[in-house]
Amino acid sequence: MVDAEALAWSREVLGEPGPYVRETLPNLLVATHGRYVAYQQQSGLADASPYGLIWLGMPKAVVDGLSGVAGVQRHRPKRGRYFLPVVSGVPIIPWRYARDGKTDLKTVPFGKPVSDTRRSLFEPPSLPAELPLGEIGLGDAVIAELPEEQQQQFNEYGADIRALATTGGLVAVLAFASNPDALLNAHFGYARLGPGDLLDWAYCEPIELSSVDTAFVRDTTTRDDGPTFDSGPLERPKLRPRSPLESGSPGDDSTPPGPTGTHE
Repeated sequence: MVDAEALAWSREVLGEPGPYVRETLPNLLVATHGRYVAYQQQSGLADASPYGLIWLGMPKAVVDGLSGVAGVQRHRPKRGRYFLPVVSGVPIIPWRYARDGKTDLKTVPFGKPVSDTRRSLFEPPSLPAELPLGEIGLGDAVIAELPEEQQQQFNEYGADIRALATTGGLVAVLAFASNPDALLNAHFGYARLGPGDLLDWAYCEPIELSSVDTAFVRDTTTRDDGPTFDSGPLERPKLRPRSPLESGSPGDDSTPPGPTGTHE
């Protein structure tokens, strides 16, 4: 049964595309995890560095997977090495918070400490004005498939959530725990940066990974931004240690949030 409350949160925070975005993200996560497991196996390396590049692969997969949806823009945080999708003004942040299945999501800081780059994700992104191009009505189509009783529940939840969701500072977070052996846990919700650099969740739902169907992922055309780690053949992966960006200093924190404040 579809969770009417979760759908209502997605609609109130992310606007009309929200229910579709919520339904799509688990599929993108499972598909991307599988791709990076394949990179790991093809590399023949004993350490997990090929799979560890999923910290870059997930933002790209989400941007690509939501391209062509009306109301979605891509945004590159200051000094960031990645783009994030912004849905109706709200950034969606993939976050690998742990490598094991026992870590409690709500006990993991968003960074140690949280850098200015990461803090900026909780501020309204500066985006150029764009015409509402792309496919419309995808979120409404999800709601239309609900039985009448659940549609009524959806509307009731929406009225209660509206005040909570419009107080500002919320971002959408796709949090997951994984390693090259397994995708262990995943959650999706809406949070602010709270005391102790922990996420203060307004709403967070667990994702039932066993029910994810990667066939749901839309066939989208990837923007041509040049070669990427996951655009080449698997037979001969080119692996090298990561180095600081030429445009930034070694002290710049220009990566998306990693588990317990570290990077892969």
